[in-house]
Amino acid sequence: MEHSGYINSDPKADAAALHKAFKGLGTDEDVVINILAHRNKQQIEQIDHEYRIQSGSGTSLQHALTKELSGSFRSLCVGVATPVIEYKKRELKDAVEGLGTRESTVIDVLTQSSNEELREIANDADLYKMVLDDVSGDFKQVVVASFRGERPHGPISEGEAVELERVFYKAGEGKIGTDEKKYITIIANNSHEALQQVDEVYKHKHKHGLIKAIESETSGDLKYSLISLLKTKEEHFADRLHGAISGLGTDERVLIYVFSIFDKAALHRIGEIYKAKHKESLKDAIKGDTSFNFKKLLMAILE
Repeated sequence: MEHSGYINSDPKADAAALHKAFKGLGTDEDVVINILAHRNKQQIEQIDHEYRIQSGSGTSLQHALTKELSGSFRSLCVGVATPVIEYKKRELKDAVEGLGTRESTVIDVLTQSSNEELREIANDADLYKMVLDDVSGDFKQVVVASFRGERPHGPISEGEAVELERVFYKAGEGKIGTDEKKYITIIANNSHEALQQVDEVYKHKHKHGLIKAIESETSGDLKYSLISLLKTKEEHFADRLHGAISGLGTDERVLIYVFSIFDKAALHRIGEIYKAKHKESLKDAIKGDTSFNFKKLLMAILE
């Protein structure tokens, strides 16, 4: 049985403890860490409700965390305290606002959200327009297909897998040039299970899988988005975390995003994939690459 890692708590008492932690000079960050690390999103929403009542002025928990904390620790606390769909919309908006686009965040959100989440995001007309105005080319077609929120679930027949493999090969490695639209149609409109079946057929015929084909036939954001669509959420974010932690420096934004949208059980599954692929536990990797209260909260969430 998967561990939930969360404790039963009294939202009124938690809200009172947080008010006390923020009073006077300085903040008792240990109280903040102890509460946020061991409450799920539903519990935190209840704490926020009580916090607004106790504040007397309707001040939200997110507002208080933003005011009282700083740096990456603040960003992580606010993320953990924010409902998932609200957080994803906020991150997506931040990724496309201003000069330039943070395509990695667009890919994280649009390739690894549920159909229901994608439709809800797309229903925000202003955000939808902002994203589409900020992307172009074949990558834009992946974005449009993802926004529909119509990706199927479950396996396909053996015959369908064989036919999809044939079309996929003829669209790329089996011809001069690449038919990117066929690549997008096949990958964006089939389930993970179906694509795994196609991948097995492809490997059997060509001695390598779909990812290697995509890497040789496409580039840039199109390549990364198609590869992301081939992976489960857990696989995708295990790889994203490794990329964020390995090498010089740490991409703390990736850690904050992952720990803000997943519960302990999902993080445990991501950690298992991380260890299997990279021969190091996620906890040890993060421990060696982060510091101070940011590190303490990440460690506490992984407990």
